[in-house]
Amino acid sequence: MNSNTFILLTCYLSGTASIIWLLIQLSAVLFRKKPDVDTHKEGVSVVIAAHNEIENLKRFLPSILNQSYPAFEVIIACDRCNDGSQNFLQSLSNPALKYIDIQDIAAGMNPKKAALDTAIRQAVHPWILLTDADCYPLSDQWISSMMETKGRKEICLGISLYAEKKTLLNRLIRFETLFTALNYISWAILRKPYMAVGRNLLYKKELFINNGGFGKHAGHLGGDDDLLIQKIASGSNSTVNISKFGITLSQPAEGFSAWWKQKHRHLHAGKQYPMAVLLGLSIYPFLSSIYYISLIYSLFSFDFKQIMLFYILRTCIFISIFVCIGQKLNARLPILFLTIAEILYLNYLLFAGFYNLVVPIKKWK
Repeated sequence: MNSNTFILLTCYLSGTASIIWLLIQLSAVLFRKKPDVDTHKEGVSVVIAAHNEIENLKRFLPSILNQSYPAFEVIIACDRCNDGSQNFLQSLSNPALKYIDIQDIAAGMNPKKAALDTAIRQAVHPWILLTDADCYPLSDQWISSMMETKGRKEICLGISLYAEKKTLLNRLIRFETLFTALNYISWAILRKPYMAVGRNLLYKKELFINNGGFGKHAGHLGGDDDLLIQKIASGSNSTVNISKFGITLSQPAEGFSAWWKQKHRHLHAGKQYPMAVLLGLSIYPFLSSIYYISLIYSLFSFDFKQIMLFYILRTCIFISIFVCIGQKLNARLPILFLTIAEILYLNYLLFAGFYNLVVPIKKWK
């Protein structure tokens, strides 16, 4: 076998294998066994850590306070707020709402984790439902959906997406979020939970307390969701909620710089992932990168029509996968954008990987 033939076969095999990997994940989501429904209306404490988030609280808190659920409270952990958040929350006079004024930073603990830890330990109800100040549920059935879907499990991983805007950056943000959701919900369905998003995560308070809270990751900037899940979750105690009633939505970062700072903070926690998880998450980008490298070489070395037919077929399957998962999770993306989404995503991963290695992370606000 000469080198040209080897590269052509590499192109076909890596392109096919990467698509099969995505199809396995998609199948896990589409054909998952219907979870048991829990009809018991146990109490829920919705916990939000907020640092000078008065504008977001004014805008999004009503959608949480107006949830149709019989027993819940909303706890806002005001982390060193000096923007009038406390006065605003007090003015609402809502019996379901309480806030904790935190002015001192616990030694050796990240401020956000310290705020969350304080709120969780003061929660009245046995279930903790996390979200962010800039986040809002798409339905007044959000709490109900999360609680019903958990069944007999102790953890329920929710979906959190970003609002749509007609910009290339926004579409990349929403695609990356959708891809991340496909990864973690399919892994959890396959009994290998490795992360969650703190904008929509339900777990039992007792589980958090009995496992020492954030533990050794308490001083880490990120990881109040993914590193915590790796600590407390297993294939037997976790489930996922992919119902449209259980989705939350956030406002995307405005501009590339703001988004990149946000992603740098999120990706920093990846350094703490177990090697098995990192290897698993590397399978698709590795195969796809090999595919594109060998594709570019093959375009100039073999019959152009033959290579392009394979490229078009694979691209159509890729688009179909994300159309399906987008419909399932109510996160539709333009088909024209999906033709270039994979290339943009792979370049983002490459750049983010190098950037995360050499640039130190900044503190949370």
